[in-house]
Amino acid sequence: MGRIRLPLLVGSSLLYVMLAAGTMWLLSDGRGVAPLWPANAVLLAILLQGPRPLWREAILVEVFGNLVASLLMRGAILTPMLFSVANLFEAAIAAIALRRVLSEGEVLGGPGNVGRFIIWAGLVAPLSSMGVGAAVAHWFIGQDLWISARTWFFSNALGLLVFTPFFSSLLAGEYNRLIREMSVSERMNAAAAMAIMTVAAVTVFFYAPRPVPGLLFAPLMLITFKQGRLGTQVAVMIVAVTGMIGAMSAASSFDIYGHTLEGRLHVMQLFLALMLLTTLPVAASLSARARLIEQLAESERRLRAREADLIRLAATDPMTGLLNRAALNERLAAIDDEVGMAIAVLDLDRFKQVNDRYGHDAGDRALMHFARLMATGIRQGDVAARSGGDEFMIYFPATSETDAWTVCKRLADTLSNQPVLLDGDQVLDLRMSCGVAEQRRGETLETVIKRADQALYAAKAAGRSRVLRAAA
Repeated sequence: MGRIRLPLLVGSSLLYVMLAAGTMWLLSDGRGVAPLWPANAVLLAILLQGPRPLWREAILVEVFGNLVASLLMRGAILTPMLFSVANLFEAAIAAIALRRVLSEGEVLGGPGNVGRFIIWAGLVAPLSSMGVGAAVAHWFIGQDLWISARTWFFSNALGLLVFTPFFSSLLAGEYNRLIREMSVSERMNAAAAMAIMTVAAVTVFFYAPRPVPGLLFAPLMLITFKQGRLGTQVAVMIVAVTGMIGAMSAASSFDIYGHTLEGRLHVMQLFLALMLLTTLPVAASLSARARLIEQLAESERRLRAREADLIRLAATDPMTGLLNRAALNERLAAIDDEVGMAIAVLDLDRFKQVNDRYGHDAGDRALMHFARLMATGIRQGDVAARSGGDEFMIYFPATSETDAWTVCKRLADTLSNQPVLLDGDQVLDLRMSCGVAEQRRGETLETVIKRADQALYAAKAAGRSRVLRAAA
């Protein structure tokens, strides 16, 4: 992601304000430490983006969001600023550790990441900030120190564990890309799976005589296997939000565990912890396997492309781009018994004088010029190759000697009419000699090439710059 863009910064700030103010209002009436705190997950998700932690952006989001939320719900400034210090410290501890220990770029990139994520985001980071948060709540709000510490730890740990994977993928644009890549039927299947998850969560938290976690695991595991890591993160969010709302209601299935909000939230937290420990390793394993399959497929594509390049290089003359003699021999070996084939053997007249007078660079340019004219002058299906030095061959499949002679004569005329321009506006006129032979019935390929070669020498002996047919 590089540096976070302004729209994303604004969106993260608004998300933090809504989460912070919403949990204060719903769970603590703006007094004391909220029993659930998902806002810090936004900070951690920001710090996990890109190659470097986005410290400036996280500080802006946290200070602005916490200040606005606390002013709205508590009407104070000093207390939210002190809470901001504790929240930033917690997110920083988790981000620094996770960026060093995560084996993949994403929180659930591999099975080993799950354990590291749970330890740092669900244990070490909340414990590191618990003392400051509890002290602030005790001294400035009057909340019992032990209750504040206990509530701070559980609320922040659960908030980081449940919400960080979702917010991290959201800020990275993974959900946006996934939705664009999904077909209509895939989107409908994903929506149906989430609807089933929602119905199961509502049933467990509102209508069941008591919370039965087994009802949640079936749709959750189905989503894990069908929708992968991103789908699992959404499903966990659905369960967490539904459970939080259910725990707030004394008439829900949680009322058998007590009439205090904190008691009901602790039960819900146990459900979520069990669900996380069950599904996150599975989702991470599936994600790692999908990545491995993708890497293997990409490696196979690269190997095939490399193999094709090596085959092409092995069959191609590096200077002219035409086939080399070995590749032409392989091509001809497959049609050795074909009747109607013709072979032409060509070379540049007095090519040694070109090298001696103008240098080998000019000679190379002459060869490449001749090869370009040959490649564009032959017909579709004809095959041109460089035999070596200034000698070339053309294979004419299912072609008579007369037709092959016509093609070569046209090529000779083109060469004489298109000289090579050398440095210093020098003009290099080129000519070619050529021998053409048609395969006779029962004649071997070597014999055809030998007769075409003899015709070439006859053209040179006759004064060069001509195309001759093989003797009958």
